[in-house]
Parts: sequence; C-alpha cells; structure tokens
Amino acid sequence: MGTLSVDKLMKTSTGAAEFTLPATDGTANQVMQTDGSGQLSFATISSDPTMGGDLSGTASNAQIVADAVTATEIAANAVTTTEIIDDAVTIAKLAATGTADATTFLRGDNSWAAAGGNNTPAFQAYISANVSITNDTATKITFDVEDFDTDGAYDASTNHRFTCPTDEGGKYFFSAHTIIGALASSKFNYGYQYIHLNGTAVAWSAVELRANPGEYITLPSTIILTLVPTDYVEVVCWTFTTDASAGRALAYLRGSRFTGFKMIGI
Repeated sequence: MGTLSVDKLMKTSTGAAEFTLPATDGTANQVMQTDGSGQLSFATISSDPTMGGDLSGTASNAQIVADAVTATEIAANAVTTTEIIDDAVTIAKLAATGTADATTFLRGDNSWAAAGGNNTPAFQAYISANVSITNDTATKITFDVEDFDTDGAYDASTNHRFTCPTDEGGKYFFSAHTIIGALASSKFNYGYQYIHLNGTAVAWSAVELRANPGEYITLPSTIILTLVPTDYVEVVCWTFTTDASAGRALAYLRGSRFTGFKMIGI
C-alpha cells in the first residue's frame, strides 16, 4: 500500500476550516492542540495543572478561593460533623457577643456568659431622711440613696423606682421594708405597704394597732415578679392616725429600704 503525505487538513462541507499539521512527530503521550487559528502542534499535558476559576493552587492541592462558596452553593444539611475535621473551627470564627474566656460559656442565644449567671440587674436603696405620709393617702416612699445599683436601673433621684432594662426581662425578687408610724406615741392606728408594678398594687402588707395605738412598726413585703423591659416597680405606703395627723416613714439605720434582683434558673 502506498503512503499518503499531507501537511494540511481541510473541512469544507459546511464551511471552510483548514488545519496545518505540525512539522515534527512529537513525543510519547503528547497531545495535539490548536492555537485557535488552524495551526496544530504537539503539547505535553501537565500531571499537576494549575487550577482556575473558584479554585487556586494545583490539581493535587486545589484550594477554594475566598468567598467562592456561599449558602446558595451548599445544599441543606449537606455539611455535617463528618465533613468538618477536628479543631477546624476556632472560637475566632464564631460571631458571638460577649467575651470568650475560661469563665464563660456559649449560650443558646449566641452570646458568651458567665456560668450560672450573676443575679443582675440588682439594687438596694434606702431613705436618707424621714418621709412624710399624709393621713389616709397613698404616698410613694422615696428611697433616695443607693447601696448598689449594678445596671443603673433604679432611679434614686426622680421617680424612685426600678425599671427593667432592655434585654433583661425575666423573674425578679423584690423586698420592701418600711418603718411607718405616727409623729408621736400612741397615735398610730394602722397602715399599709404596697409594692406596685406599673402603677398597680401587686403585693400588700398591713398592720392593725387600733386596739392599742403605738408610734411606729416595720412592714415587710416580698414578691417574685415576671418583668419585661420598661416595666417599673415602686413602693407605696398608707398611714392612719388617731387624730388624722400626718404619719411618716422612718429613716433610721436603713430600716426603710427597697431591694431587688434578677433571679436565675427559673
């Protein structure tokens, strides 16, 4: 059989396309490639080619470029713990609030918090001077000196009440102790103490001395309340005297005080 020698190939059935064959034979395992203009040549295929597009590096160690994979590229539930190697996700990669250290843990609301909580907000205030109480008249007790106020939530200067801060809703314990009475001995008949929530009485203590009027007595009140932000709590007292004269709340040694704190675990 004879030998056919050509240096070009041409396709003309649906349009002219001419390819010029390489002048050399190439080497084993090479492939023929075109330059896009019809010139063919032999080329060696890389055993570890450089990647492109959303990948960087070489085929043997390809890396996904930054920001190439978003939520739209990952099917729901496609990534589980078996796809994540141990220690691959560090604390620095977590978008949590607060401070991560040896004393905190990550809560379900994606914030770092001290273990067990800390019963704050919390406050205690007392009256610095006697408070006059008009007979048979509801009178707010103006606890005007703070022993402590962790979150600045107690107003000791204007409204004399505790207001639940933003993001601090929950169960709170409140305790009110007020020494109430008359301005003189044997004139105090009876009296009431109320803890108010948003202007409405929610706890009540009373003393009855009409059979043997005295001068003063301590009224304690405690209650657990569920608060939401902006709820406010305050103390109101009434006194009734034998001659309808004014009563008072006494300031002696913090005997008249108002305390509250947020509860944890309930």
